[in-house]
Amino acid sequence: MKFPVTVFAALGSLSLAGGVVAADDSREALHFFETEIRPLLAAECYDCHGAEKSKGGLRLDHRELILKGGETGAALVPGKPAESLLVKAIHRGDEDFSMPPKKALKAEQVAALEKWISLGAPWPDEAVAKSEVDKHGFTKEDREWWAIQPLKDSQAPQAGDRWAKNAIDQFVAAKLDEKKLQPAPAAGANELVRRMYFDVHGLPPTAEQVSAFEKAFAADADKAVAALTDVLLASPRYGEHWGQHWLDVVRYADSDGYRADSFRPETWMYRDYVIRSINEDKPYNQFIREQLAADEFAPDDPDTVIATAFLRLGVYEWNQRNAEMQWELILTEMTNVTGEAFLGLGVGCAQCHDHKFDPILQKDYFALQAFLNSTWWPEDRPLVTQDQQAAYDVGMEKWELATKDIREKLDAMTVPYLETKKEGSVKQFPEEVKAMYNKPAAERTAYEEQITQMVQRQVDYEYKRADFKKAFSHSEERLAQYTDLANQLKAFDDLKPKPLPLAFITTDVGPNPAQTLLAQKGEKQVIAPAFLTLLDESKPEIEATEQTTGRRTALANWIARDENPLTSRVMVNRIWQRHFGTGLVPTPNDFGRLGEEPSHPQLLDWMTSRFLDEDWTMKPIHRLIMNSSTYRQTARHEPSSTESIIDPQNRLLWRFPPHRLSAEQVRDAMLATSGELQHRDGGSPVSGDSPNRSVYMKKMRNSPDAMIGGFDAPQGFSSQPDRVPTTTPNQSLMLVNGEWTLSRAQAFAKRLLAGKSSVAAEDIRKAYRTAFGRAASDDEVTGALAFIEGQQSVVGAPPAPP
Repeated sequence: MKFPVTVFAALGSLSLAGGVVAADDSREALHFFETEIRPLLAAECYDCHGAEKSKGGLRLDHRELILKGGETGAALVPGKPAESLLVKAIHRGDEDFSMPPKKALKAEQVAALEKWISLGAPWPDEAVAKSEVDKHGFTKEDREWWAIQPLKDSQAPQAGDRWAKNAIDQFVAAKLDEKKLQPAPAAGANELVRRMYFDVHGLPPTAEQVSAFEKAFAADADKAVAALTDVLLASPRYGEHWGQHWLDVVRYADSDGYRADSFRPETWMYRDYVIRSINEDKPYNQFIREQLAADEFAPDDPDTVIATAFLRLGVYEWNQRNAEMQWELILTEMTNVTGEAFLGLGVGCAQCHDHKFDPILQKDYFALQAFLNSTWWPEDRPLVTQDQQAAYDVGMEKWELATKDIREKLDAMTVPYLETKKEGSVKQFPEEVKAMYNKPAAERTAYEEQITQMVQRQVDYEYKRADFKKAFSHSEERLAQYTDLANQLKAFDDLKPKPLPLAFITTDVGPNPAQTLLAQKGEKQVIAPAFLTLLDESKPEIEATEQTTGRRTALANWIARDENPLTSRVMVNRIWQRHFGTGLVPTPNDFGRLGEEPSHPQLLDWMTSRFLDEDWTMKPIHRLIMNSSTYRQTARHEPSSTESIIDPQNRLLWRFPPHRLSAEQVRDAMLATSGELQHRDGGSPVSGDSPNRSVYMKKMRNSPDAMIGGFDAPQGFSSQPDRVPTTTPNQSLMLVNGEWTLSRAQAFAKRLLAGKSSVAAEDIRKAYRTAFGRAASDDEVTGALAFIEGQQSVVGAPPAPP
């Protein structure tokens, strides 16, 4: 897990006496504690050093008690892991002083504890008087948590005279007026047109597009902006760029991750579904329902059911022998990303205990998981319509009838060999897993079927690797017999229909749900699907289908309903974030206490109300934003201005926030400028050497493309709602000396010179218009010509064309 450098800057502001961190950066440190440290302590330490038992007088369930220590003294020294007894114990250098006593912690767990202590051992202040909480442990403050309050569709304030173009500007102007700040001047046509193209398409405008906009802008700026906004949103390039934003959130990649990192050949169909949905302006509530449960309400529509790939995009170690542990990890990840992506909640903190910051109970976590815990990832389900399946079945029936005798003879030879392969694969699993696998299918529970399917994946892998020629090589007669039969079968290939495309989708193991168990104090309790306790929701209405439990549909309907206070706010905030670089809520995946509150809460609710009025479609929100004066401000400012002193982070939006191009924008802009960019309509992923847009590149988790990975593209291990930009020497080297970059430069030069052997002033001016969308100054032209002349004296002039 990456840990931002800013966290280490928070060390100086740690309040070591109370354990509460004062600086804004402390949110990162406390989030690290809640997601990494508290679950570790609960799982590995509390049985012996918790509220019910404290061996050696040591408790590890409160910071003050850890600092107090036990019989051997304080367990840790904040900021000094090397001097902390806790670290000494987990390193197990002393047989009499090794913790945990029965097994060593994993290396990554030891590293996490050392990091936590280095950060000053941050721990939230959990002191709440019992008289202040209700029967669920919720306080009045919990009930007033801003993110769960109903939307307030307030009127826009009377502010921003002669500046405001719509209600967005009035809300922004009111905040600026409170601090006596002035908005920045409007951006010029050139600055604005490049902003709009990069913002909506992720690509730079051509010189012709810049000139056309500048002319229209000079005649009527408002009409020019409105017209260009519509043109940009109508282009398929819009879905390609904004689809990438969603793919970041849902941890999209084309490989499994972990050590094997196997390629997923069908995942791209989900990527194309996302791009297609955004271009069509599919209502977001429908977008949600399809990703969680399309197999339950549209099982025969391949273009829709592929949406359920969302639930299986996480990391998956297909060759893991501990199948039960692997399934638990998968289900946990599935639950967490559902909460983050759609609800903006870091629900994972409630997996091991009631959430210490947000009013989310541990039973709420497992109640949410209960909607998802009957899922199954079919490996052999075709992604076709009913008519396509029927046509395929007819063809297969003809082939099977014609080859029946040959296949029976082949099976007599090969099935015994395959049985030995299966036995060799299955025997490596734990006894309880083997027992599940060996049960008759009709006798398995839903959970046992899930675990069986994970075993079957490894059996199928062995089947695919079966080498029959090698297996029969010990007998010339048997080998000749097999070869003859295989050739006879091959003669009927023309009769056999082509294989149908397989579906990378999610469904349920059947209509009977798996149990969700919550273990507390040594007892296991069955948890039924339910919504957050704090919201006082009624019991979900669940209707099973013939093939599924119906639970995911119930969850999807709840998440996607107008009355849900979180879902629509979260999406509107994501749209704002991608336009301005930072959301009105700067933590787009976390609307809880570890996140930040909105800078303009009334504006967020007003826009969310408009979002619902427009039936959850995104394009109207884009238009509102892009036609506002807030969006059309210049990004330029004087560092000594009053605004930059009072609001240095520009949270009040007194200018347009400049933000770096993403990795994909950098790469795609190079291809567009060099004239090599080739557009496509989806399909299988391509290599980074292709001239296609970056969204279509093959994204392998463990071996990312150097260009994309070097500029901070996420690898897909977890939901990444925003990019964390870095500035490294490698980036400079890739841009100046990288082989891929130099190839684009050569293509750009060929485009400019069109066969000429010398460079003139007009070529330099054309280069600036093409690359930057603006005219070159006289000094820039003179300087470029002087540079080229100097380089030619060193490397020689280019050869004359033949």
